Amino acid sequence: MSTIDENTVMPTVESLDVLDQIGELLAGPGHLSLRTESGVAVDLPDQLRRLLDTATRSLRTGSAVTVVDRDRMLTTQEAADILGVSRPTLVKLLESGQIPFTKVNTYRRVAMVDVIAYRTLRRAERQRVVEEAMHSNEMEGLQVTDAARADAVAYVSGRIDEDELVRLTRARYGLE
Repeated sequence: MSTIDENTVMPTVESLDVLDQIGELLAGPGHLSLRTESGVAVDLPDQLRRLLDTATRSLRTGSAVTVVDRDRMLTTQEAADILGVSRPTLVKLLESGQIPFTKVNTYRRVAMVDVIAYRTLRRAERQRVVEEAMHSNEMEGLQVTDAARADAVAYVSGRIDEDELVRLTRARYGLE
């Protein structure tokens, strides 16, 4: 198990009520503090409050949350897992210069910040393609349904790949 897996928290059904309460506290006005059983209290710094608020919102919607140092160096498998690609595909991205890497002896290492930057660029490109396709459909008089919009969101977020998006779209319009 990698340290990324160890730093990942999955929401549970049992935790949803507590997460709702924590979310309300984090979103509310005023200072928050942490208190131990012995009564020692420490004010929560704003940056930690924002981090907890973001994590709580994600957990409340059923998403897993991973906290990892942006400067952390990743193995090729860890980077591939984050991007949702195979390790050989990641190596091709590294060797083609799309993602920077360093070598430690014979092993490639990838900075977390570079993996995040690549993922952000990839999502932006997917978003641009989807917006162009939807605009084109609307210009041609085709209705863009809620299901099509949901598929587009799944594609942009990386939950489905381009082939699956095409398959779903073709099936929706009876082209299969």
